[in-house]
Amino acid sequence: MPLRSRLLALLLLLTAAGAAPAALAQIPKQRHIDDIKAQSVAWNRAFNGRDSTALYALLSSRVNLCEADACYPTPADARRLLRTRWRSRPDLNWMNRTLQVQVNDQVLVGYETGEFTESWTPKAGAGKSQQTGRYWLMWGFENGSWRILSGIFTPLTCTGCR
Repeated sequence: MPLRSRLLALLLLLTAAGAAPAALAQIPKQRHIDDIKAQSVAWNRAFNGRDSTALYALLSSRVNLCEADACYPTPADARRLLRTRWRSRPDLNWMNRTLQVQVNDQVLVGYETGEFTESWTPKAGAGKSQQTGRYWLMWGFENGSWRILSGIFTPLTCTGCR
């Protein structure tokens, strides 16, 4: 078999096995990390801008979010949580500050850790309430974009709460 025919056969074999498209689509790990960090900035902007369309677009169809007092195991539950927060705390400001992002570029999952701050004015109280804590998010690469698969938000301090 001539060399050209053998190379064509090898290329067809690799393509059929999925190796050639994967090799061509390989994105440097740092680009994935930068993309996740950009998505975190988008979370802050969408949350504080009350842009539910942009915020929901960051959530995977398999999202599961947890706080100290409850978990929200479906996208519908997560959306309900966010709507309820905006309704009950109209001046709520929530900022996530990324401390570290790691990526497994073979499986296309990412791990983000950081600190969050929430502040709002309670309906029945005077002054501001503020809650701070730590969070982690697991990101998955779905449909060409990084989306939140799961997250844990752990409050560590709360001033003026309850």
